[in-house]
Amino acid sequence: MNLQQRYRQAAKEARWALLLTVLYLIGWCLCAYLPEGGSGPLGFPLWFELSCIYLPVLFLVVAYWLVKIVYQDIDLEIEPKNSAKIARTLAHSATESAEKTEK
Repeated sequence: MNLQQRYRQAAKEARWALLLTVLYLIGWCLCAYLPEGGSGPLGFPLWFELSCIYLPVLFLVVAYWLVKIVYQDIDLEIEPKNSAKIARTLAHSATESAEKTEK
């Protein structure tokens, strides 16, 4: 993967993370303020159960699948464009150093 592809992938991952964050915030506000009073199945107020128990569990599952599907493992080391030339130069320098030490 070249450097430009890495930047594209990083930007794609950042967009997905931002989208997930915004969706979580919207979902939390909807779950906290839209339900009428009453208690949920666990005995807590319904708004609390929706916004603080069920929604986080749902988003943990969504985030897990997002990481599995969208995110990629990227090597962080950058290979120089002329790495073959650098390798030859280093090999030549090592040979010259070995010759000088033998003399």
